[in-house]
Amino acid sequence: MTASTPRRVGRPPGPHDDTLQKLLSAALPLFIEEGGAALTPTRLHKETGIARATIYRNWPEPADLIEIMLGYATEQPSNDAFTGELRTDLTTAVDILLKRFNDRPARAFFAACMEYGRHSERVANAAEDFIAGILSPFHTVLTTAVAAGELDGNIDHMVSEIAGPLVLEHVVMGRKLNRERGRAVIDHFLEHHSRT
Repeated sequence: MTASTPRRVGRPPGPHDDTLQKLLSAALPLFIEEGGAALTPTRLHKETGIARATIYRNWPEPADLIEIMLGYATEQPSNDAFTGELRTDLTTAVDILLKRFNDRPARAFFAACMEYGRHSERVANAAEDFIAGILSPFHTVLTTAVAAGELDGNIDHMVSEIAGPLVLEHVVMGRKLNRERGRAVIDHFLEHHSRT
C-alpha cells in the first residue's frame, strides 16, 4: 500500500472459495447425520479448524449454509445439453436426475432439509427451490416440445408423469435408480403422449 492509496475501512473481504468448500465438506455430513442444529460455528470450527469468528461473521445461522448447499444441489445444466429432439432430450433430463440421485446423497440430504424446514421458513423455501431445480430440465424439454407441437397438455402434469415415479422410487423407497428404469419411464410417457 502506498502513501497515496486510501486504506479500506469496514469489514474485511469475505472468505476464499476454498474456505467455503472446506466448510461445506464438513457441514454436509453433519447436516445429514445430525440435522441443522449441528451447524454451529463452534462445531464447524472443531471439524474444520476455520476460525469461529469467520464462520459466525459469514454464516451465523445454520440456514445460511443449508441454503448454499441447496444452491449447489440445484445447479442447472447448460441449455447446450439439449438437442431439440424430444426422446434424446428426455433421456438427457432423466440422466441428469439419475446422476443427482446416484452420485450425491440426495435422499438423505432431502430428508434432512424437510426436517429442518419445519423449523426454518428460509430452508423450507430453499427446499422448494431445490425440488424445482431438480425438475427444471424436464420443464425445459417439455416446454420446447409443446411449443414445437410434439406434445399437448399441462407441462406440470407431464413433468410429474416422468419424474414422479423416479423420485418416489429413490427418495421414498430408497432404491438406486438405473438407466434402464429411466428409459422405461420415458417409453411409457411417449407411448401415451407423443403426437408424432
